[in-house]
Amino acid sequence: MDILPKLKGKLFVGIKYGHDGVNVAMSIAVKTDEDRVFIESIDCQSVRNGNHWILNFLMNTNIQSIVIDGANGQSILTKEMASYKIKKPILPTVKEVIEANALFEQGIFAKNICHTGQPSLNNVVTNCEKRAIGTNGGFGYKNIKEGAEGALLDSIIYAYWVCLTFKKAQKQRANY
Repeated sequence: MDILPKLKGKLFVGIKYGHDGVNVAMSIAVKTDEDRVFIESIDCQSVRNGNHWILNFLMNTNIQSIVIDGANGQSILTKEMASYKIKKPILPTVKEVIEANALFEQGIFAKNICHTGQPSLNNVVTNCEKRAIGTNGGFGYKNIKEGAEGALLDSIIYAYWVCLTFKKAQKQRANY
């Protein structure tokens, strides 16, 4: 896509700490006027760099919801977010991870996802294969190419998932 679509609403953020504990990736998703979901990778950095770049982005962006996955950094970032009074993130369960991956695959085939063609994102998406999660048919993705960071794809999947499934809280009304 050459032209950025018209976006509506707040951003949804997906953060994934890599399986090997080396990198952390952050991506965003937002609805478009055509009711598609625009996705973009923000960055993928070494865990050694700390979480300041993530916290800076979260504090200076209009965010609706945040998902964080990856046991090697999830609790640390959650505590740091609380100290900066950033909204509480969603820490997905295995069931939710499976749902996120399934919805992402459906979104691809339904052409519900749009992006600007970032080379790093194209590289990781075109060089992965399914991997089993659990024993009930759940799946995720793993890299098949050396140097492709799987956390990047997972962060996109989480951002897409929370954008797609977010339900705005209804205001309660009391009638007497």
